[in-house]
Amino acid sequence: MEARTPQRALERYFAAIASLDPERIAACFRPDGELEDPLGSPIRYGRDEIRDYWDRGLCAIATNVEVEVLAVLPSGQSVAGHWQMTARSAGDTIARAEGIDVLRLDDAGLIRRAEGYWDQAAFRAALSGR
Repeated sequence: MEARTPQRALERYFAAIASLDPERIAACFRPDGELEDPLGSPIRYGRDEIRDYWDRGLCAIATNVEVEVLAVLPSGQSVAGHWQMTARSAGDTIARAEGIDVLRLDDAGLIRRAEGYWDQAAFRAALSGR
């Protein structure tokens, strides 16, 4: 099924992030999915923790997000996506970031594990105007 391909799963995930809807983002994951974003940060386990991460993070500080996919690199049931993100805060501050997300998927196209490779601290500081 087309919707279950790694590329479609990546597109669905980035569209969910751009929607700034924590429920929609969490729904991209298996109920027992894992998120380590950025790599080296605490791992969020399950949809509730993943939803809370987004709800207190980007979705709380941004009013608009655009994600441009620069490259999609599928391999079996995994996919890496090179992306650029532009976000606007309520105070009209604009911040940009670039990174790579690696998604490991189940047979239904849901994310088993997602890893983000990017400088989240610099992005959040820029978005908050620091």
